[in-house]
Amino acid sequence: MVIGTYERFLNMQILHTTMQGPAIYRVRVQGHLPLDWSTFLMGMNITTSSETSDEQSILVGRLQDQAALSGILNILYENQYPVLSVECLEVG
Repeated sequence: MVIGTYERFLNMQILHTTMQGPAIYRVRVQGHLPLDWSTFLMGMNITTSSETSDEQSILVGRLQDQAALSGILNILYENQYPVLSVECLEVG
């Protein structure tokens, strides 16, 4: 019974994403991203936090597809911002 409950929980948590189609993503990176990079990062909203000893930046926004997400992750990688997490918040 516990396993069945766990499987139902997992099914509720999975967003049915596809490689194509828009979705809202949240990307958390280590370091301070300049706020004027929003245009450079496909219009994603950027907020910074220094609640811990390491400063972090959070990007949230609607992207056209996962190719656009890959492009943002590549930009962050090329500029040496370690990615801490990527979440798909909403599909469609």
